Amino acid sequence: MKCSPGFLLAPLAAAAAALGGCAQDGPFPSLAIRPAERQYAEEARREPTPPVPLPDDPAIAERVASLAAEARRGEGEFSEAYGAAASLAARAGAAGSDSWSEAQQALSRAAAARGRTTAALADLDAFAVEQAGTGKLSASDLARLRSATAEVQALADSQAERVDRLEASLSRG
Repeated sequence: MKCSPGFLLAPLAAAAAALGGCAQDGPFPSLAIRPAERQYAEEARREPTPPVPLPDDPAIAERVASLAAEARRGEGEFSEAYGAAASLAARAGAAGSDSWSEAQQALSRAAAARGRTTAALADLDAFAVEQAGTGKLSASDLARLRSATAEVQALADSQAERVDRLEASLSRG
């Protein structure tokens, strides 16, 4: 005799349904709201308290000022080296000539003089990331960091642009 699959499944399904309703007697957890759930619900209904403004940190102001001053010293060194290179580049002869070689060397010195400014920028960026990671920056300290970073970045960008321009003028010469 051959049985259809539905013939066997019906009794098994009925047995599984009957067993699903069986449970042992014993202590079961209550379905009532637990104290922790009540507290979570109360906290969710409360108005959030505004964060307490953080005080300025004099150490942050000092470090930012120091790094910005270092970048400005770097700008002074760069400007001096760049001025010499620009002067030599203006008088440079054809590529490969002695005057062109002297201008190239001066340009290399000017490019190297960017180091103090770019190092100060890297240090300022690292310091800003470190301070942001603490989560303890006052609004004034954050503004101070952003302002100094923008200033030093502008110095570094200006230096790079001037070196690129001078380099391009020597490559055409």
